[in-house]
Amino acid sequence: MNNHTLEQHLAEAEQPVKDFMADLLETLGKKMTDNQDPKLALRYFGAQLEIKLVDFEGSSSQRI
Repeated sequence: MNNHTLEQHLAEAEQPVKDFMADLLETLGKKMTDNQDPKLALRYFGAQLEIKLVDFEGSSSQRI
């Protein structure tokens, strides 16, 4: 699955998924603003995922 497909799925997602993504971006954006590593670990269906915010448009403190 490529980025375009993922972005398309998110654009067409139901409201609870969009709410989850908004909460996720808010949490990671706050971590970035507070100069913390903007990443979260998540367990889902037996998988261990790590989600990291690389860039946030309009953010004055960009970290990569």
